[in-house]
Amino acid sequence: MNLLKRVASALVAGSAVFAILYLGARYEQQWVVGPLILFVAYPSALEYLQLMKRLGIRLAAPEFLVWIPVLTLSYIVFDGRYSDVVLLLAIAYQVLRYLGDLPHRTGLLQAVAGVFGLLYIPWLLQYFYLIYIGGAGQLPHVGAINALVVLLMVWGYDSGAYFIGSAIGRHKAFPTVSPSKTWEGIAGGFVFTVIGALVGASFSPVWREFVFWGGLPHVLLSSFLVGWAVQLGDVFASKLKRAAEVKDSGTFLPGHGGALDRIDGLLFALPVFYFYYHYVIRFL
Repeated sequence: MNLLKRVASALVAGSAVFAILYLGARYEQQWVVGPLILFVAYPSALEYLQLMKRLGIRLAAPEFLVWIPVLTLSYIVFDGRYSDVVLLLAIAYQVLRYLGDLPHRTGLLQAVAGVFGLLYIPWLLQYFYLIYIGGAGQLPHVGAINALVVLLMVWGYDSGAYFIGSAIGRHKAFPTVSPSKTWEGIAGGFVFTVIGALVGASFSPVWREFVFWGGLPHVLLSSFLVGWAVQLGDVFASKLKRAAEVKDSGTFLPGHGGALDRIDGLLFALPVFYFYYHYVIRFL
């Protein structure tokens, strides 16, 4: 029953995401991804606050949450020209907000948690928008496939690691942090990451030409890097939840836990994908 709920909710959520990506590209209104990012970022930030609270770090919720939509919109409005300035203002506010709090150790931990939260969630999610709008000269439909490829890579890794690990997993990879993770599951995750990339690439002539005319080694290497990033993001979130003594970060998606549970691997994978395809091979 839990598996059916997990699959059903994933299909519904995935279909909604794909519809937004398609409509934004079809009508050349790529800003529609902004509300999608905010829809995920805000509940993730709420869950982050609750985790910090369980760790004994109490952040001023309104003064933290207000920066989530501000930062998200700053990456979209005016083509993101002022996003770095907004980020610096947000960081400065978090530091100044707790500067006078006593004892000093408490104030320091609050400031660090506030700054980290803004970098961990809205800042890392901005890379999804950068991937979606694509590189200079890329048409909107190509940008949509860029986003589709990275999503299928991440979801492929998660699915492969889960199903292969459940079926034949024997050797624990991170027994003290995430006991269910096995090396067999990780290997399966890498295989499904490559499959996800190839499936996503098949939807675009530009991507098909890239993959099947010399770009396959880049797909394999980037799948390896993205896969490890997904796993690192997942293990980091597991460590955070272990420290807070909770199983899930929330109940955002039936069968999948909280919003942060759903995007923990994606958060780390997005910058890896973007930097590889933008800076290394200049595809984006």
